Amino acid sequence: MTALLDIRDLVLEFPLPGGAARVLHHVDLQVAPGESVGIVGESGCGKSMTALTAMGLTPDGAEVSGSIRLDGQEILGLGDAAMSRIRGRRIGMIFQEPMTALNPVRTIGDQVAEGLRLHLGLSDAEALDRAVAMLERVGLPRSRFSPDLYPHQLSGGQRQRVVIAIALACGPELLIADEPTTALDVTIQAQILDLICEVTAEAGMALLMISHDLGVIAETTDRMLVMYAGTVVEEGPTAVVFADMAHPYTQGLFAAMPAAELVGGEATDGARGRLPTIPGQVPDPREPRVGCPFAARCPRARERCRIEAPAADRFGPEHTVRCFYPGKEERAA
Repeated sequence: MTALLDIRDLVLEFPLPGGAARVLHHVDLQVAPGESVGIVGESGCGKSMTALTAMGLTPDGAEVSGSIRLDGQEILGLGDAAMSRIRGRRIGMIFQEPMTALNPVRTIGDQVAEGLRLHLGLSDAEALDRAVAMLERVGLPRSRFSPDLYPHQLSGGQRQRVVIAIALACGPELLIADEPTTALDVTIQAQILDLICEVTAEAGMALLMISHDLGVIAETTDRMLVMYAGTVVEEGPTAVVFADMAHPYTQGLFAAMPAAELVGGEATDGARGRLPTIPGQVPDPREPRVGCPFAARCPRARERCRIEAPAADRFGPEHTVRCFYPGKEERAA
């Protein structure tokens, strides 16, 4: 099946005095029509920057190379006007913090209707009617939540529902959800995740879910990528990666999960002592990269790891890993 979103060899750098900070290292990512794909990793690993680059929302001065194709069309390098016709219409995005994603001085109805006017050419009245229907679909019925309300009059979970309504209003082919439950309590998180899965399934929409939470990835995706220091270190069907994690970094993320222990891809309750941590620090993006980026923190690193960068290699059907010594058993350095 042809990929709807096809990212190849993506490199992102920020020029600095005396050099550059490379935050994405030759990232490959594909999302097929109707597929749900997750990206997981620590804060600062490049998850959000991958999505923002795909949306053409990199900061001023960023240098990007590689290829980003949407349904076969190269969109990397398109001007802002051309990307504005894609954002909201063909790719919708749910941002991390709804209070900063929403305009505090415009009503929620107007903010949902804006894209409908711009992309679909609807009149003000038609756009507002469609916006009200979309707000109702995401759990904000007009009988309780007037479209004339402002963001500050809503709770955090309600504001996130507005952001979801904006992202879905024009029926995009791909929805990118960037840490959509970060600022919400556990009960509201579950409701928001259920809503995202429901509306994307109804519309046959592709989903790219970005999260540091392995539980979110398990619940919402068919396939997942593990990112570390701007590099995809493991990729495969979500159930396969959970059951047979190959990269030491992936294993470290699983081991650090609080309150539950993942066994064969399922969470089992049980008392755990002090949670393990991954020692060391993420590599400085300003420093030249030599060898495996995880080598300094890896319990099984050998000399080869410190001087040679591993290529993506098959660990199983549809399961790839960038590691010279993959598998669950630890090996001495």
